[in-house]
Amino acid sequence: MIAIDIFDHQKNVTEQMELDETVFAAPVNEVFLHQVLVGYQANKRQGTAATKTRDLVSGGGKKPFRQKGTGRARQGTTRAPHYRGGATQRGPQPRSYRQGITKKMKQEAFRQCLSMKKEEGTLFVLKNLEFPETKTKLGAGLLNAFGADGRTLFVDVEPKQDTLLTLRNLDKTSIVPVNSCSPLDLFESDTLFLTKAAVELFQQRYTKQRGESHE
Repeated sequence: MIAIDIFDHQKNVTEQMELDETVFAAPVNEVFLHQVLVGYQANKRQGTAATKTRDLVSGGGKKPFRQKGTGRARQGTTRAPHYRGGATQRGPQPRSYRQGITKKMKQEAFRQCLSMKKEEGTLFVLKNLEFPETKTKLGAGLLNAFGADGRTLFVDVEPKQDTLLTLRNLDKTSIVPVNSCSPLDLFESDTLFLTKAAVELFQQRYTKQRGESHE
């Protein structure tokens, strides 16, 4: 077990908690992590780019001129690819870029991203994300206290509406529930804030997964 400080919004240490080394001090496999993160990025792609083929282009039902006797190359339609306004050959069509990511791969990627942020010193644990008032300046004060000036991610179990309103106007700042958080979200953040409840939930998840693997 390793200990970590728990802060309030002014960066004062209020208590400490123990972290599971298998979750927050796991070895990072760069090849594996790259594979999973690329998979998450690929799964975000819509793949809706499309061009019209000859059966989709309207018009061109009439033969432009007779087959023989004109001295020109025979043509069957003005919607052929070499005509202006014609169809496209071998253009992009709707497709899926989805890559399979198993549950165990996702859990392992979570462990490695959390461990990497802990090692870098960019992971902070907050006692909670409750603000006395719904004011953006309170959220800005929290960021200033920790020196967070890049992409900042807050992760809570169930963020309250007042918390969302307090943080939503801060530049490069987002807040997500644990159930909607992905390893890519963790990896792309410059500063990561977890609530104490979120840390406990992450550790419970891995403990449960480890128990299922031993059954």
